[in-house]
Amino acid sequence: MLEIIILEDGQQQLTWISNFIKRYTKFEELAVTIKIATPDAERIKNLIQTSSHQNLLFFLYVANDEGVRLGKYIRKKLPAANLVFIAACEGPLSSILKHRLAPLDYIFDLTNDDLVEEAIRKDINIALKRTVDHMYNNPEKFVYKLQNCYYDVPMSEILYIASKPNYVNRVILYTKNAAIELNDSLSNIEKRHPTLFRSHKGFIVNLSAVNYVDVQANRIYFRSHEELFCPISVRKKQRFKEIWRQEKL
Repeated sequence: MLEIIILEDGQQQLTWISNFIKRYTKFEELAVTIKIATPDAERIKNLIQTSSHQNLLFFLYVANDEGVRLGKYIRKKLPAANLVFIAACEGPLSSILKHRLAPLDYIFDLTNDDLVEEAIRKDINIALKRTVDHMYNNPEKFVYKLQNCYYDVPMSEILYIASKPNYVNRVILYTKNAAIELNDSLSNIEKRHPTLFRSHKGFIVNLSAVNYVDVQANRIYFRSHEELFCPISVRKKQRFKEIWRQEKL
């Protein structure tokens, strides 16, 4: 989910940073991968030109102006990307601030490995949280977590969500192609996705996926899966019809 890119012109330092990030993210089971670790700024520019998202965390070593120039290029092309600058001293900081590159962090005391590792850990977790927050704030996606990884499904793919009988905070997400069991509650899902409709105590439906309602049997059926249905409570029918009518306009 979060991709890390490292620019470091010293091979020993590049290997050390890369190995530490791999060990840390594997131990914590974080949804993080190292996309590129290189001394070549042009390789990073080529990647940026083809990048389809901004869930990126850059660690850029700034021994000279090249790192700052790359930071300016990244900020222009990917304004939401996370930038961390690494330097042997505080000198380049003035140039970074002058160009308003808005770094997530500036690591300059490279003589203390413990401090560098602690800073990298914090930066990864902050960038990961930003990525997750960005995912949750997208109204066109339904985001869910399995173990320590986050996934998203287009809202247009969702049919309904049902609570799992005899389980607390367990629901089943029914999409056009899958049924996925999640640790979540219908109440929390309602809060995150107000466009979904609570048709019954144990069911939430996606109005845009509804085909028709059997008012006699109190059932909601879906376009792409006519064999599937959700119950609708008697007291919710009138409200459902009003909202669904608006949805179809």
